[in-house]
Amino acid sequence: MKRAVRSFAAVIALLFLLIPALEATEQAKTNTTSAPSMTLWQARRAVVAGLSARGYRLLVDPRSFRFTLDDFEFDAVVYKKHQQHYKVDLRTLEPVFAQRRGLGWGNEHVLRNQAGRDLAYPLSEKGFWEGDPASAAGSLAAALNCLRAFTGKASDPFRTFTQQAALWRALTNKPPLPEEVRVRRMLAEDAVRNNKPEDALNLYELGVQIYPMWPQGWFNAAVVAANLGYYADAAEHMQAYLELMPDAADAQAARDQIAMWQYKAKQPQPAQGK
Repeated sequence: MKRAVRSFAAVIALLFLLIPALEATEQAKTNTTSAPSMTLWQARRAVVAGLSARGYRLLVDPRSFRFTLDDFEFDAVVYKKHQQHYKVDLRTLEPVFAQRRGLGWGNEHVLRNQAGRDLAYPLSEKGFWEGDPASAAGSLAAALNCLRAFTGKASDPFRTFTQQAALWRALTNKPPLPEEVRVRRMLAEDAVRNNKPEDALNLYELGVQIYPMWPQGWFNAAVVAANLGYYADAAEHMQAYLELMPDAADAQAARDQIAMWQYKAKQPQPAQGK
């Protein structure tokens, strides 16, 4: 009987040892598999927000971010005195998840790969996020995984958008919107009517991500993004509209808007938390 009790106690102890490891594994799966639900631009905005959050080592200038499908770069000040330029190659970035490390009062977080190793500096920088640190770190990890996913899509239409736009313009009869995009258009319009601009923007962006040959989707996404203060995204969306509709009646007005938004994107941003 005593042996049975000891064996049962050993099993319970083993379970307590395994639970944290299982939770960490599940966290990794959650953050890496949920990434595709984000749009490309949602992920970029989450990366900017996450890396621009207040930390004690790295002060990132959100205006300096430059994204491509394969990498992104930005400027930062290290230890409040050393200006440096960083470039992150998404093609070699390993899948990441945010793992809590209870090191002292700050409950600091660090971005780690699935093997448990810290990512290359500066993505492994410990920092403090306002609000919920675990949520902020998880959002950043999911966003990075989403951007990684786009690097592996050699046939992604965004890589050949200019050529595809030229072929679409040459069509006498333009194909109708795919049904899944039409539904998202209606949902986006409903979100606008109900004063939910973030929802509307994400729906328009998801629509053009599914079907890039949607001029009005690009145009509407540009207008909503600008109203939300996402001027770089607004300029990019309007440029895509012009790729499809270079001779539209409002083409010059669209070009003027792009110039204005590009200027605004370079202006100082309000301090976080103000």
